[in-house]
Amino acid sequence: MSKFLLRAAAAAFCAVAALSPAHAVVIGTADSSNSIPFGGTIGGYYYQQVYNASSFGSGLNISQLNFYNTVTPGGTPRTGTFQIYLSTTSAAIDSFDTSSGAWFDASYTKVFDGELPLLADGRLDLDLSTAFDYDASKGNLLLTIRSFDFGSGNLFLDTDKNAGLTNSRFSAYPYEWNQGLVTGFNENVAPVPEPATWAMMIAGFGLVGGTMRRRRTNVSVSFA
Repeated sequence: MSKFLLRAAAAAFCAVAALSPAHAVVIGTADSSNSIPFGGTIGGYYYQQVYNASSFGSGLNISQLNFYNTVTPGGTPRTGTFQIYLSTTSAAIDSFDTSSGAWFDASYTKVFDGELPLLADGRLDLDLSTAFDYDASKGNLLLTIRSFDFGSGNLFLDTDKNAGLTNSRFSAYPYEWNQGLVTGFNENVAPVPEPATWAMMIAGFGLVGGTMRRRRTNVSVSFA
């Protein structure tokens, strides 16, 4: 194999190896845990959590939600069906848990509807049926969870005491408790090539193909 062909193959290989992970964000630091809303029914039918827009930069295309199980390991998620919605809100982080607001309206985008998966590697990963293109300039991110099935479960997920990053409220006890689930966005999404990587891959494989064609064409024939 010629040096040129080796270089072309190496370029294509490096392009494949340069696949970049999807943009991922994790909000919150685990300093406690609770079973609301995925491990117990004390929270009632509705749960909402708000995330500070500044945590997302300009925004994020959200295709997966991640919740963590490190403070109180083990347990199983509640049985039954959950509906999850994402939207934006002007609600303030610090007073979110004591302020009044609509639990659900037509501006919310349903991103998940079904039963919860089991824990995997100490994490609850929810792959969304509809990706949500979050624009941070329009307000804080709002997560709304509904479940009318009082199924059994004993899962405790990591929570973060309110430090201006996130806060939550639930339908049964609207009081100031100043905490929210530590939440990841797209943390376990498969890597995808960036546009520049696609260009490198195409160029590398094109060079390999072109070199192979030239090698087949440049065959000398001699007659006895």
